[in-house]
Amino acid sequence: MVLQSPEQRSLDTCLRSLKARWQEYRLQGSFEHFVEFTLALDNLTEQLNRLKLPGLLRQCEGLENAALALFGDASSHPVSAQDAVSLERQLDTLLNTIESALAPPDGSEEEQRRHVSPLSHAGAEWSRPRSIWLIAEEHHTWVPGLAEQLGFFGFRVLRLGWDDPAPNDASPLVALFIPPAGGYAAAQLQFIQRVRSEHPTSQLFCLSVPKSLDVTVALMRAGADAAIQAEHETVTVLGRVLDLLQSQEQEPYRVLVVEDSPTAVAMIQRSLSQHGIDSRPIGNPQLLLSAAEQYRPDLVLMDMYMPHCTGVEATRVLRQLAAYQSLPVVYLSSETDMGMQVEALRLGGDQFLTKPCNPVLLAAVVKTKIERYREMQRHSQHDSLTGLLNHSAAKSRLNLLVQSLQSAPEPLCVAMLDIDHFKSVNDTYGHPVGDQVIRSLAWLLKGRLRSSDIIGRYGGEEFIVVLRSAGLDEAEAVLDCIRADFATLPHAHAAGTLRATFSAGLAEFPTWATGNDLTHAADEALLEAKRQGRNRIVLARQPKLVQ
Repeated sequence: MVLQSPEQRSLDTCLRSLKARWQEYRLQGSFEHFVEFTLALDNLTEQLNRLKLPGLLRQCEGLENAALALFGDASSHPVSAQDAVSLERQLDTLLNTIESALAPPDGSEEEQRRHVSPLSHAGAEWSRPRSIWLIAEEHHTWVPGLAEQLGFFGFRVLRLGWDDPAPNDASPLVALFIPPAGGYAAAQLQFIQRVRSEHPTSQLFCLSVPKSLDVTVALMRAGADAAIQAEHETVTVLGRVLDLLQSQEQEPYRVLVVEDSPTAVAMIQRSLSQHGIDSRPIGNPQLLLSAAEQYRPDLVLMDMYMPHCTGVEATRVLRQLAAYQSLPVVYLSSETDMGMQVEALRLGGDQFLTKPCNPVLLAAVVKTKIERYREMQRHSQHDSLTGLLNHSAAKSRLNLLVQSLQSAPEPLCVAMLDIDHFKSVNDTYGHPVGDQVIRSLAWLLKGRLRSSDIIGRYGGEEFIVVLRSAGLDEAEAVLDCIRADFATLPHAHAAGTLRATFSAGLAEFPTWATGNDLTHAADEALLEAKRQGRNRIVLARQPKLVQ
């Protein structure tokens, strides 16, 4: 697998830091150096999770659990020679596995790169293999349909039988396992375990899994990352697989630290930064509302006792505002009275941590709370069928983007897309097939466009796409390539497959200076595309000058 910056640099930094922190601990043996080592280890775990490297992640988590079991306090360090040797052996094994697993394979790097759109140069993306292994009996009815559809979404599919030896060359992005008639027996579990051992960077998905706790647990123990309970329709399986493969670019976590002690602030910021978490301190709670509005935190770390007001009082003020009613607030205090802690939580806090706080525990609490908060935010801003931004969220992001470009204009294009003759698809084949056509276009857009672009489901079968740093010619070329590919994509239904097309209208900033003007102009161009016969892209006409 070929890693490219900035991900390669970030991972290399994690590995160097981990090695250095362990060597420092072996030399010094102090509790403080062991804390530094566990923080570096936790940071590597987070990085492997972000890069979706499940086998390596499991190995790293095993080492992290072994380290935490020895965490203790200052009196328990240095650990015994036996424990130190055991940790060092696990660390060496992990580092060697990472080095061998992520080494570039023999052959041309170009062959390892995924197909990207003409706009890909502007996105800081890293390239992962686009190959999928499909392990099943030779004549399984799912294989032809799955292989064909995965091929249309840009994957190279290698078909293997359960009795075939697994290739030992480049690791696939994913291995799909379809069980034989007898289900997942011992031989199949051993095969999955061998693939996991030999390809720690790959994701392993087991299909057609019965609703059985024992079977699912056995698959997970063998190394499977997902057990997909689908028994009849390949379209259901395809949808689940593509959903699991979608990776979402996340902004760094943001923590607002409300704390009047410079020493405590320095410790907190240091602990959070080692986990890639951004933070902003304020010493005066009177600045809380303005700081929250400007910084848009994912979590607030709130000192209980500060000048001007208490942390509980500041939290109650936050909870009066709709924008912050669900924002996680974690109290930090030396307060040990349980009654006081419970009362503080009742009045608006989410968790109470006692000072001095274990830095590993602090980072774990912060990440867990933020992940849940962002997941809740995601559900409120994303369309449930496609996973794209919903109507209001897409419009809001477009408006914010256009506002940010008023002082420093750059090319920007807005496209409105509509699936042609969609009502007839629903009427002829049913709404489930219609939903699959919508999801297929969503997957195609997510796969071909950049993480910096805005993609939203505007309503029904209509989509909005915002292409940053792209002029009309460039945007038209990218969208026309997607249009042509979508027209050839087969959509499965009970009697076979169908094909669909879409039309699009395209408008450019700053010819149209506001988000509403851009969407209106693109929508008018979309109507013109339909009048011209559909399955085409039409550019918005220049606005007429008022005499």
